[in-house]
Amino acid sequence: MDLEQLVNKKIDIERRRERLLGKLEVAKSSLLELDKRLVERGINPDTLEEEINRLKAEKQEATIKLKEALSDAELVITRIESRVDGI
Repeated sequence: MDLEQLVNKKIDIERRRERLLGKLEVAKSSLLELDKRLVERGINPDTLEEEINRLKAEKQEATIKLKEALSDAELVITRIESRVDGI
């Protein structure tokens, strides 16, 4: 490679570096915005994974309770239907 090619390569690398630094700044800004939104909703960004796991467990528990309530309601409705049919 001659000197001109090396200089052009250096310029190209510097441009690519600047573009990547710009993307990094955008990513950091987006992350800060996400953190801000989480804090506004009462969620600590540092414990986000724990919060997700807590919410999943809460959802699972609510789903189980709903299934049980629906099962109980179906049982009651079935009993009432059988009594009405017997009249």
